[in-house]
Parts: sequence; structure tokens; C-alpha cells
Amino acid sequence: MLAACMALIDDPSDNERFLEIYAVYKDVVYDTAMSVLKNESLAEEAMQDTFLKIAAKITDIPKVKSNKTASFVIIIAKNTSLDRLKKEHIDETVPLDEDVKDISEDILSKTIFREGRDFLISAVNELKDIYSSVLMLKYVYGYDNDTIAQTLKIPKRTVETRIYRGKKILREKLEEHYGKSDVNK
Repeated sequence: MLAACMALIDDPSDNERFLEIYAVYKDVVYDTAMSVLKNESLAEEAMQDTFLKIAAKITDIPKVKSNKTASFVIIIAKNTSLDRLKKEHIDETVPLDEDVKDISEDILSKTIFREGRDFLISAVNELKDIYSSVLMLKYVYGYDNDTIAQTLKIPKRTVETRIYRGKKILREKLEEHYGKSDVNK
């Protein structure tokens, strides 16, 4: 796997940075993949895919040990694992001729949820990195405050403060977009 990743990287300094990223985050990537996939072989495949994606984006990663890099790596690992999970469950689709009413209501609910979720993620990504990284890890990926603190290598109290302040800023953004009365419902 490392050889394939290294083949994607031209610059020797980028190769060194990639190897350092691998050494620092390989356990986090594997644990993240296992938490989603619950299968060792699938988690290892997701881990390989994650590091291939990281190798392709290595020039966008200036520092190895930073909150932004840790968040970036975890988000890629989680999304890669979710994609692999979707691929593994393709055979569970329901034929369209079975109970069309229930399926269409379900699709409508999922679409409404997804559009709202996409807007919310977009709004979170517009926040400063110190707030967006903890909010994404907390609310999009479901990590608890202790895990976020360990992952980002910051005190738990700092995580709690950033979540509080980030939510406050996010609420203000949503009030601007939707109007104050709609957000408070």
C-alpha cells in the first residue's frame, strides 16, 4: 500500500510528510474505519483507500500534527468507510414495484433531510477552522468530547468551549439565513 501511495507523490519532501502522516494517523484511520464497517478486511481496504486519497492531496497538507490535518484525515477515513459500506449493501435495494407509496415518502424524507444536512455542513465549513473541526467531529461524525480532545490533542475543556462558541456563531448564521423565528422553533 505504501508503495502505491508513494508512487503518487513526486516531491521527496512530500514523500517524507506522507510517511509522517501515515505513522501518526494510521491507528486513527483504522479505528475510524472499524467503527463504521465493523469488519477487519473492509476496514483495511478503507484504510488503503484513505491513504491513497491523502497521498493525492499531500500538497494541500502543510503541517502533519495540527487540528486541521487530524480533522481532514478523520473526515476522509469516515467518508471512505461510508462509501465502502454503501458499496457492500448495493444488493439491499427494494424493487420499485413494491409499495411505491412508502418508498416515495421515504425518498422525500431522505431528500429533505439530506438538503438540510448539506446546508448545515456548508454553514459549519464556513466557520473558522477551530470551530468547524470540532463541530464536524461532534455532530456530523458523532465523536464524543473526550475522543475529539484526544484526536485534536487539545484539552477537553477547550473542545467544550469551541463547541459552545461554534454553535453560537452557527445559530447567528442560521438566523440570518432562515429568519430568527424559524430557527427558534
